[in-house]
Amino acid sequence: MLSPMRLALVTQLLEWLQPLFVSFGYVIVSVAMFLESAAFTGILVPGDVILAIGGVYAGRGELWLPGVIACGSLAGILGATTGYLLGRRYGDSLLRRAPVLRRFQDRLDQAQASIAANAGKTIVVGRFVTGAAVFVPFVAGSSGVRTRTFLTYAIPTMIVWTTGLTLLGFFVGNHVETIDRILGRIGLAGLGLGVVLIGLWIWRQRRARTPSDPSDDSASRPT
Repeated sequence: MLSPMRLALVTQLLEWLQPLFVSFGYVIVSVAMFLESAAFTGILVPGDVILAIGGVYAGRGELWLPGVIACGSLAGILGATTGYLLGRRYGDSLLRRAPVLRRFQDRLDQAQASIAANAGKTIVVGRFVTGAAVFVPFVAGSSGVRTRTFLTYAIPTMIVWTTGLTLLGFFVGNHVETIDRILGRIGLAGLGLGVVLIGLWIWRQRRARTPSDPSDDSASRPT
């Protein structure tokens, strides 16, 4: 949950961006998600709230819902991959070159310990834990996690995360405090679980409606 001061800043930022959402909504969502998912810039950029606001405009019919989800997912994947590549290329040397980042050393150490224990689980869970998503891709790269392994877990996780946040804004409406309160209470993990359950329900409904193969019926008829 955002602190009162940051919530006020986010609200003011969104009030400034709202007139631009109609014309540049997809660009705003894409840039915010890229910066939110890239290494360390996500500390400052409220990409999750901006993505939810994109869902709000989709609910109003001013943006296309699948388009918002697609832009958020693609930009988020590119941002997380950038963070991963930065960690793979520079690792701890980046921290030494930017002393201001040393204040996050404890979080980096925690992420590194989790990656060492179970890389896949950390990549998935870290996306839904406030404050961890910023560091996990970078630490995964610096810890030597294979690119294929990282992308295998990061891509579907990002799609679930962006879908959940966009749908939250779509159904809740333009209420930043309400969105923040929901995220604070159920957590991003709960939101992601809800999206997965809804997806499974839709899949089962479509599968149940699929007609059986006519060849099976003819084979079962007596001759």
